[in-house]
Amino acid sequence: MDPEVFDQMVLEAIAAEIAARDFYLWAARQMKDPGVAEIFQRLSREENEHRATLETLRFNPLARVEFARAADYGVAEQEAEMPFSADMSLKEALHLAMKKEEQAAATYRACAGACRDPETSKIYLELAEMERGHKCRLEELFVNAAYPESW
Repeated sequence: MDPEVFDQMVLEAIAAEIAARDFYLWAARQMKDPGVAEIFQRLSREENEHRATLETLRFNPLARVEFARAADYGVAEQEAEMPFSADMSLKEALHLAMKKEEQAAATYRACAGACRDPETSKIYLELAEMERGHKCRLEELFVNAAYPESW
């Protein structure tokens, strides 16, 4: 893979993680419910960890990029877009976050599909897997918040 193409690809992924982190930090500051604010703060920290992982990859291109395969429940795909509101409930905040992760994974998959270079495509697919893992965790939390068991 061309080193310049690789570097540009990783820089774009880092920029996306920074934008997601900044959104979650901004959202946390807007929230009226401190519990929901904490969810957004936690998500911002996770996006920052993704950024750090990508920076490690950028400076060590020979590092293996493989993320654990997560189940895909497809919950996010069944839900409509959620507009942001400072009055969001926990369920709504999780809804918004899982949709954002779904979109991030879809973006990386689209990039992989547009690549002619198999190495570059594989890296994009691994980045999509990283986002899918995050989406999976958010889907589990969302389902528990949106559909609690009643006895």
